[in-house]
Amino acid sequence: MKIITLIFALAFGFTASAQTQKTKILLIGTIHFETPHTDEFELKVDDFFSAKRQSELEDLTNILSQTKATKVMIERPFENQSSNDSLYNSYLTDHYKITVSEREQIGFRLAKKLNLNHINCIDKFYGMTHSSSMAATAKENNQLDLLKDLGTQANVMLNDYNDKLKKGTITEVLKYINKPEQLNRNLSLYLKFMAKVGAGKNYVGAEAVSDWYLRNLAIYSNIINQVEPSDKYVILILGQGHIPILKHFLESNDNFDVVELKSVLK
Repeated sequence: MKIITLIFALAFGFTASAQTQKTKILLIGTIHFETPHTDEFELKVDDFFSAKRQSELEDLTNILSQTKATKVMIERPFENQSSNDSLYNSYLTDHYKITVSEREQIGFRLAKKLNLNHINCIDKFYGMTHSSSMAATAKENNQLDLLKDLGTQANVMLNDYNDKLKKGTITEVLKYINKPEQLNRNLSLYLKFMAKVGAGKNYVGAEAVSDWYLRNLAIYSNIINQVEPSDKYVILILGQGHIPILKHFLESNDNFDVVELKSVLK
């Protein structure tokens, strides 16, 4: 018993001493620049290579670089880290022209301004394996109205974001879609509509939502596994839909201090 108590005391003491300084972590929920993307609902295409958009991206990344972040993490599969390193290193030596993807237009551009020699890939894709059964279950349970309402609200949200993109700068769009009410607007599509499908029977809707949470939990695992004690500031760049869940996870971990985007993009 004394040995177990000693081990526990040592472990607790080590944990406590290792968490003297929190890592600031800035979550940037973004739209996907490339179209089509893999998302079921997505914005219409925009020319992010235009002079106007390229100037906006320079302005955005200049502001973000003032954070002096020590890591930039992007929505690219963890298992693709090696190939991503190769692309980024080529970009640093002017041997690679970045693609339209926000992972490169924002991520690569920002990391270069921060003088980073590495960008962290944190995505882990889990297919929405239960979503294929949603329509059949909804039909069996007279719940097709839920899927109809989900689609209607998703399209209203995307039309809103598309309108903001047409009228505003990239920075203005990011500030808007990262407002708490807009993050909740996205998450509510899963929790308000999907989770209800098949409730009390086969719970297909709840299982479909769990697929989405599993992916984000895996991303979270990759984040916390790659943040080092020496990292004072980390920037995450992911699709907006990931942010409300990751924000909850990270705010529940006292190793981190989640930074609101509005405090940076003033």
